[in-house]
Order: sequence, then C-alpha cells, then structure tokens
Amino acid sequence: MNLYGEILKESKLRFDYSSSYAEDTYSRRGLSRHGPYDSNLFGKDKIRSIVLFPKDLQSEKQILLDGLLKGEGTFRGFESYFKVGLAFIEEIAVSQNLNLLLDKIPSKDPDIVFVLLPGRDTNLYTQIKLKLFANGIPSQMVTVERLKNPNGRQYTIENIALASYAKVGGTPWTVSSAENENNLILGVSRAQDYSQKYLVGFITLFTNDGDFLFMNSKAPVIEWEAYVKGLSELIESAISEYESRKGVPNSIVVHFHKRPGKKEIEAIETALRSATKEIPYAIVHLNEYSNFRLFDSSHPTYIPPKGLKVNLSSHEALLLLDGRIKDKRRKVGMPRVLDVRMDKRSTMDLTKFPGLVKQVYDFAHINWRGFNAAAIPVTLNYSKLIAKMVIEIGIQNWNQIIAEGKMRDKAWFL
Repeated sequence: MNLYGEILKESKLRFDYSSSYAEDTYSRRGLSRHGPYDSNLFGKDKIRSIVLFPKDLQSEKQILLDGLLKGEGTFRGFESYFKVGLAFIEEIAVSQNLNLLLDKIPSKDPDIVFVLLPGRDTNLYTQIKLKLFANGIPSQMVTVERLKNPNGRQYTIENIALASYAKVGGTPWTVSSAENENNLILGVSRAQDYSQKYLVGFITLFTNDGDFLFMNSKAPVIEWEAYVKGLSELIESAISEYESRKGVPNSIVVHFHKRPGKKEIEAIETALRSATKEIPYAIVHLNEYSNFRLFDSSHPTYIPPKGLKVNLSSHEALLLLDGRIKDKRRKVGMPRVLDVRMDKRSTMDLTKFPGLVKQVYDFAHINWRGFNAAAIPVTLNYSKLIAKMVIEIGIQNWNQIIAEGKMRDKAWFL
C-alpha cells in the first residue's frame, strides 16, 4: 500500500482587521507590530479590572499588577500588545468573609477579576470562579508559585495578559484565510460529571478564519435520548442565530472530537438538513487518539516536520500538528497524530476535503491560553476546556451560568 503525503504551508496569522497587510507567522511579533485583530472593533477604551488577593500576599499582588501594567523583561505591558488600557479600579485584600466580598463585586461592574491564589486549593478556586461566573464576570486565576520565580516570569505574565484579553471578549488574532466566503464552523461536544450520570451538550461557533463567535449549551440531562434531542435543537438554534448575525453561510463544517454514537451523528445530520436546506455541509471527525504514528527515517530523531499530512483515502488523512520546526524539536517524545476524517453523510464535495484538513491545521494556531501553548485545533481545544470547566464548577451549577448567558460570546473558559 502506497501512501502519499505533503508538508502543509505554514499558517499565517491575521492582526488588525482594518489592514490586509497586518499578517505574521509569529503571534507575539504580530501583536507587537500590529495590535490585536479587533483593535478597531473592541469598543472599549479601557478594561475595568479588580484584583482579589489574600491579605498576606501584598508583594506578590504588586508583582502581578506591575507586570501587567508596566511589563517585565522584553514584555512592555498589556497595553503595548492589545492597544487598550488595563485599569485596576479596586484592589481587594481578603482576610475573612470571602463570600461577602464576592457579593459586592458585581456592583462595581468589572470586565474581569484577577484572583491571586496561595496554592492549588481547588475548593477555593471553584468557590470564587463559580460566584463570579454566576454574575457574568470572567476571572483569571494566578497561583503565587507562578510569580515567585523571576526566571521566565515575563512569559507567565504575557500569557496571563493574552488569556485575559480573550476572556473579556477580545480577539487577539485569527488565521489569514484566502477564502472570503461566509463559512460557519461548529465545534460539537459533550461533558459528563464524575459519576457519569449527567450529560451536557454544547457547541462553539467560529467564522472561516477562526474568530470565536459564541457558545450554545443546554441544561444537564440524564437520558441519552434527551441529550440527542437537545443536540439537534442546539445546532438548529445556533445556525439560526448565526444567520441573523452574519447571513446565510455558504457552507457549514462540523468538528466532532469525541467518538460519536450512531444516534449522535444522526442528530447532527438531522439538524443540519433541517436548518441548512441546500447549504453543503461536512461532518469532520477529529481523532487525537489515533493508533497511527508518523516517523521520518531520513532524520536522526525520526521526528517528522510539523505540518506533515499523509492521505489515507479521499476522505481521511493523518495530520501532524507538532514536530520539527526548522529542523529542531523543542519537546520530548513523539508528536501525537491527529486523524481527520470526513463523514460519509456529508453533502460537501470530496474535492473540498484537502481544504478542510488545511483549515484544521490553521485552527491549531489559535490557542489564546498562551503564546507557546500546545498546537490543538481551536474547535477541539474549546470543547476540552468547556468540558473541564463543567466538571470543575459542578454540573449542578451549569444551569445558572447558561441561564444568565452573559458570557456566551467570550472565551471565559480559557
């Protein structure tokens, strides 16, 4: 059996929506030169922030604030990247009565709350995050250990700044797409509680260039049939909302990363047929636990270059999102292979499949958790992060957050 592959072209990132020349292959350099993608669309002249910290961590709190406002090392501060001011309207020292302090925060109307934690106390983390989420306020948690070591601290603060900008609704960058078509990409997934009793379905919506639009979810259910029915309704309502915002899309692509059940796929197909009518669609499975491995026998490390794509058939390909970059490998171990497969129930022409694989590869360059964060398609990444968040805050609390709906167009789960 002969298999054929190719090295995909390096992805370009797009900055400053108003300029077609604001592109770069490096996110940090692109932000520094051009500012964020939505710098002319953001709609705020400053981001109102609060910092919440234990009373005995005054010096660590100041390190965080100085780093974000003034910068550290080669990082020149939040505003230098994102072209909008970061204003700390209040600094709240906690000694006792944490719930009372949290109850007062919504009246101050912050865009985000930075929370300094003394350690990895999951109960404290959940208590604060849930209370703020319930009031539609995103938060950025920072543990003291991340600030104590000056070696590499500038990168920690840079990553905090990046995630925070996305959490308040900003778009740091997108991918530069040659296609100007109005295409909709849906990330579809589900989460279960620790006992695997309750199911939550959710979807994330993106534009053709990877700009996150909003998330849709429903209340937790117990029966699989109820989840499947709710999934169809979620997809239909999401497509309807997208059309009201951006018009009827030219095509729809669904990324599904968990191993789907037969009825799950049928629910997706039913929703697409009902909502899209004549619009071509593709259901694409992203399997990150493939049994395949890729090696480069011509190199002493046996590790292939990043972006290697190997075609298994006209509708299935293996994709390497990590690997050698300029003949160097920064990480340890063999890079994981992503198995990308276009479902046979898709109505999109098979000739579009190579473009869908390239889009998956491009989407792996939109990870706003950090400048050197793992290469993972944003549709798959957001699904994982939301599922993790559902479990962390407790599935029984999910209803309250979904009912509020105040943060559905923000990447609060980063």
